Amino acid sequence: MPLITLEYVDILDADNEKKVLKFSTSLLKEPVNKSSLFVIKVDGKSMQPVIKDRALVVADLSQKKLEDGGIYLVYYDNKMWIKQAKEILTGMTLVSINQAYSHLVYQEAEVRVVAKAVLSFNTF
Repeated sequence: MPLITLEYVDILDADNEKKVLKFSTSLLKEPVNKSSLFVIKVDGKSMQPVIKDRALVVADLSQKKLEDGGIYLVYYDNKMWIKQAKEILTGMTLVSINQAYSHLVYQEAEVRVVAKAVLSFNTF
């Protein structure tokens, strides 16, 4: 079975050493641009229980069009956020899954969509 190997730097780790994530292509449930994939480590609990604090998220830079229910990395207020897209009457909104963070809501026009999350590893 083909493997995808992605390097990343865990900025939450003081060593800042390059690390490697290897996973089977069979884990991908939707088409992706393999050359546009990257890994980021989540810092926060706003997407729990779907994506836990310190989870590794694989995202596709080529997918920036918001789809209802999709999870995206977005740039807002000089920070990178991970949020779920929700379609409402006035357009797309990006929200937290964890109700304790329901105050973190962004309108599509307020953010720059960076990539779509296509896979996450909550335990590693």
